[in-house]
Amino acid sequence: MNKQHDIFISYATEDKEYATKLVTSLNHLGLTTWFAPLNLEVGDNLAKSIDAVLTFCKFAVVIISPEYTTKNWTQYELNTLNSKMVENKTTLFPIWHGIDKKQIEVWNASIANIVALNSSMELSLISEKISGKISGNAPIRGVSPSYENPQWRFLWGHGELMVNSDNGPAFNIFEAAEFPDKDFPLYIYNHLYSKKEIVSKIVHIIFYHSYDEHKNRVSKEDWDKLFLLCKIYGFDVEDEKFDPAIECPLFLK
Repeated sequence: MNKQHDIFISYATEDKEYATKLVTSLNHLGLTTWFAPLNLEVGDNLAKSIDAVLTFCKFAVVIISPEYTTKNWTQYELNTLNSKMVENKTTLFPIWHGIDKKQIEVWNASIANIVALNSSMELSLISEKISGKISGNAPIRGVSPSYENPQWRFLWGHGELMVNSDNGPAFNIFEAAEFPDKDFPLYIYNHLYSKKEIVSKIVHIIFYHSYDEHKNRVSKEDWDKLFLLCKIYGFDVEDEKFDPAIECPLFLK
């Protein structure tokens, strides 16, 4: 494992939901994260993987909760991070998650002395503070635009994905919308999409774009069929009162 990540995420399994949301927020700001559910592969040795990634990570977020303080594995991660911090090789960003300073002082006095963030704060604010610290509060941080992301391009009808491997057959979202029910859910970019969710993406493409923008990927006949498919799923895009922001909240997930 030699890929460099900006931030290592240390958390207890019970806090995975919060950790996942934080990772998404940090990624949105252009920061790369090492997060076990996304970065570990079958056969990886967890301890070796963590030791290897910490060689490259200069920053670590530690989500400290009551559960975090009771686990041997999180203690192993924290001990490793503490060693890196003492050597000035890693900067820690503690986030108190359902725990207060007195509890942390009893558990680990040295960690209690580090200025921390609190999960009661807005995720966007937490991410901005971390990003600001990492970038030296630079007034402008260059972030790759979402349209450079192949999954984003797929979901907006501008690209293709491959079936199950990088040499599998290619498909676009217009074709995916007409896959048989047995092929769902589709796993795309760490999210499972139901057929209705895929159709909701089509709704937004139809509503905000024109056929001419996509005629190299879908025939006019199939484009017209998509209108009917949307209507079958309860999205009447031809109704002048139709508003996808209200009618298609699935798109915002």
